[in-house]
Amino acid sequence: MPAPLIRRSNLLVPVRDIQAVQSASRSNTDAITLDLEDGIPEAHRPAARRMLGEAVTAAGRGGAEVFVRVNPDFIAEELELAFSPALTGIVLPQVEDAEQVLAAERLLSELEKSRGIARSALQIIVLLESARAVWRVGDILRSSQRISQAGLDESDLAASMGIFTNADCDALEYARGRLAVEAVAVGVQPILLTRGMPERVINNEAVVPLAAHARSLGFRGLICPHPSWVEPVNAAMSPTAEQVAYYTEVRRVFAEAVAAGTAAAPLGKRMIDVPVDEWAAVVLETAAACARKDAEKKAATTRVRD
Repeated sequence: MPAPLIRRSNLLVPVRDIQAVQSASRSNTDAITLDLEDGIPEAHRPAARRMLGEAVTAAGRGGAEVFVRVNPDFIAEELELAFSPALTGIVLPQVEDAEQVLAAERLLSELEKSRGIARSALQIIVLLESARAVWRVGDILRSSQRISQAGLDESDLAASMGIFTNADCDALEYARGRLAVEAVAVGVQPILLTRGMPERVINNEAVVPLAAHARSLGFRGLICPHPSWVEPVNAAMSPTAEQVAYYTEVRRVFAEAVAAGTAAAPLGKRMIDVPVDEWAAVVLETAAACARKDAEKKAATTRVRD
């Protein structure tokens, strides 16, 4: 069984912000997305594209995966400029149907062939931003094996539907639930992109419950608009020390029960049986993968400093 994908935090960085790009690799984020699509005036995009190759290399120095959020109309040009051994893939915004994904996949295949890298090495994160996209989410996610994660751009989705969300009426609850179910069903991780909160959060009070709630809904990561989000998101999306201790004990108790010839055993007020033991294995495997990811990032950051 392949190791679980650990991409809890994905820091969104404007490619034109040289200082932010340079510091992103020290943020302890699991991934970095260099943003070419949002907030860059058309007149400034040629200059931003010319910065791509160097920006991708710089972003990857801390061990994070590196993505580029491309403009759907300029993917071929931007891919050529973004290519670097550090590039993990692209964030594809404004996805409306499977055909858009297939078109991007063809361009990725051409780039891999021309640059001599492994076939299907480059991944796709799709962003759904309209009711039409949510309605077609199953077809979209099944269209390419390159899709590793899928997210809702909640701000754009709400705007496209002419709705407002608030604490009393969460109008996007259905969209989140549908994405989570459809994504998990085909082996794609659902992630959250929310721009309804101030970007420069100075403490964890707002980010922690947001990330914890997303985790409880089945989401496995967040696209973070500011470095201050990274640590609380990583923590919320990782098994806690208490969970690791408990599920380690679950596996021990169940193994002893099986060795004794029984299919279940009590642990506290619970009965430990096969489904509980299987879930314990998932939790512990996820915790170990998170620990490996954090160790890899720490080692990469240390090499850069040295």
